[in-house]
Amino acid sequence: MDKTQLFEFLSTQDVPFLLDLLSKAYDQMSLDQRRQVFGNLVGKPPPESVDGEVLLGEVENFRRESLAGAYYEPFDVNSKNWTYIPEETREWFERLGDLLNASCRLTAQRDHLHAVACFGILYELIGTMERGEEIVFGDEIGSWMIPGDEKQYVASYVTSLAATATPEEFTAAALPLLQRDRWQSFATQAYPAAVQAANEAQRTHLEAEIERQNVQTGPK
Repeated sequence: MDKTQLFEFLSTQDVPFLLDLLSKAYDQMSLDQRRQVFGNLVGKPPPESVDGEVLLGEVENFRRESLAGAYYEPFDVNSKNWTYIPEETREWFERLGDLLNASCRLTAQRDHLHAVACFGILYELIGTMERGEEIVFGDEIGSWMIPGDEKQYVASYVTSLAATATPEEFTAAALPLLQRDRWQSFATQAYPAAVQAANEAQRTHLEAEIERQNVQTGPK
């Protein structure tokens, strides 16, 4: 294909045609190619309003695809390739990060019901991944690959929980976050976030369960 001829042709085309062509080219690119070509153009755009119902549909579809193995691409691991992370695995984490960020925007918009639903599904998937079930593949993978600020994700999640949940519901959702935070050396600060977000009744119920279950909430 002659590059000069191609770009002479493209220079005569209208914007909708070029945008459609760019969209098709984007879909054919690997994750690294997308970042190399488009990364500097996007930067950090201002947050957009998120439709909670639409986002919940996207999150549910992501769950269905994940559990169906759409992102699972195993290979024979050996001493030469054990550090390789399949493109599908990286795409899963990238999509997870996008959905978590969008869920945070729902919290900021005070669409707490949709935020709780989205976060709940996404953290269920994270737990499935952390248990090593067949969602993504790689010898060296884990929650450290989740893009963005997970401390903020957890804070947004418990904020929306506090706005919508009974004390029992709040505790049932918050405790797994606290237990997971202990395994991560308390990097997500789940306990302080939960205590700050909770109302008095939610906080009392959470503290009682923490004591009953002997859940560690910070470094000893």
